[in-house]
Amino acid sequence: MTEQIRLTGAQQTLLGPLYARALDNRRPDPVLGDETADRLLDEIDFDFRSLHMSSGDRMAVILRAKQLDDWVARYLCEHPDAVVLHLACGLDSRAFRLAIPASAQWYDIDLPDVIGLRQRLYPQTPANYRTIATSVTEQDWLDEIPTGRPTLIVAEGLTMYLTEADGVALLRRLVERFETGEMMFDAALPWTVSAARFSWFLQRTGATFRWGIGDPHTLELRVPGLRLSQELPMVDLPDAAKLAAADRVAAKVMNSIPALRKALRLLHFSFEHRPREKVELTGAQATMLATLYLRALDNRSAEPVLGDRHADEAVQRIDFDFGKFKMGARNTGSVTIRAKALDRWVEEALRPGMTVLHLGCGLDSRFERVDPPEDVEWYDIDQPDVIELRRRLFPDRPHHHTIGSSVTAPGLLDDIPGDRTVLVVAEGLTMYLSESDGLALLRRITEHFPSGELLFDAFSSLGVRVSNRLNPAVVHAGAHLQWGIDEPLSLESRVPGLRFVTEWSFTDAPELDRYPWPVRAAIRGSGHITAVRRLGRMLRYRF
Repeated sequence: MTEQIRLTGAQQTLLGPLYARALDNRRPDPVLGDETADRLLDEIDFDFRSLHMSSGDRMAVILRAKQLDDWVARYLCEHPDAVVLHLACGLDSRAFRLAIPASAQWYDIDLPDVIGLRQRLYPQTPANYRTIATSVTEQDWLDEIPTGRPTLIVAEGLTMYLTEADGVALLRRLVERFETGEMMFDAALPWTVSAARFSWFLQRTGATFRWGIGDPHTLELRVPGLRLSQELPMVDLPDAAKLAAADRVAAKVMNSIPALRKALRLLHFSFEHRPREKVELTGAQATMLATLYLRALDNRSAEPVLGDRHADEAVQRIDFDFGKFKMGARNTGSVTIRAKALDRWVEEALRPGMTVLHLGCGLDSRFERVDPPEDVEWYDIDQPDVIELRRRLFPDRPHHHTIGSSVTAPGLLDDIPGDRTVLVVAEGLTMYLSESDGLALLRRITEHFPSGELLFDAFSSLGVRVSNRLNPAVVHAGAHLQWGIDEPLSLESRVPGLRFVTEWSFTDAPELDRYPWPVRAAIRGSGHITAVRRLGRMLRYRF
């Protein structure tokens, strides 16, 4: 007697991998050798050919299943007492293909109708095997799983069917619940998600791809405790050598094209949960979290521009969904290049015995990065709630002070000795001030100290308007930029004693040499247009 299938949408997609694994098993030299899938194909009343799975689809299924099997087997060899969560298991026989230690506990988890079908097709199961009938995006099912043991989480053909919000929330819950272990799953690139609507297989099942994961390091920062161990393109997996000749050729072609190479790949993470600081900031204060996030992303890239490990560590300790900013690795350039250039200016300007005012410091680790001489008195200044958070995230250091105050407060400088030369540093501050507040702040500084330098970034009036509309950090934080400085020389007449030294634009950055030449040429070319050059740049003054 055969089992009739009544599944629709994403649930019906589980039949495709079953079909691919069964066909692989019927080859003379199978990659996976899934005899159970072969048997089930004869027990299920369904026209599998109607799924219209291409050879490329079947190839991807077999290669990813074999690699996941190898990773799972290795983890169980090292942790025979592990708890294994197989999310969205479908009809996969992984729990029976592998030699599961008797001391391990295996959980296959999927929707109720899928689990009901599994129980009819797999009537005999070992004592250390359980199924849980639920959506993986629900929360209560986690209460059924024991904690305190090494935990392995496997998800095959799941993430792309989730929304980004549901996917990130699921990963965060898993890390927080089980505290230590490993996690492995396949992921699609964002463009792959868009292109998937042309897949005959998805059209036949009525399923839809929804979540594409670009840079996997973004997950490390959005799910504190995750640490990427390996990223493997499916077309470059070792067992591709055992595929049919036509499929090997297709794999080599895809592997030679960067955009196709990572269209589908496997991600392998370790995780360890640590206590985090709950952060709730909005408006201009929230934008500092976006900056922190981008610096941390840069730190985890293959070739960091800034290499700010302090930002990376701080993000790991903050309980905040950085995904709200809708930014990723592509947005790190302007933030990290600006910070790197400002660090260089600070290192050039530092002199023994100076006072440094780091205005609107946010969670910037500039003090740690530049490591000023011991006789420099450094003041990090920002709003009280920001400074309170800083004190919890950054250790105290000699000659390093923090002041919780608005930079526009008239009495800001009252408790800071005014008998030393001062170096004033402000990154991402002036554009959030009103023009009158900004000018008043500059006047108070030049009146309080005998001499010094001011280093800060500034937008033009056009840059302010553009950022208020298009800058994702500004838009999604609910912030609003106000002050645009079009002509830097104009400040000389409005702040007595101030003298303009130089300006620096992103288009001058030596780090642009790492960009592809068409991008590099376009950016450097735009630097010859004053209006473009001054959209955002750094200004240097003395008094």
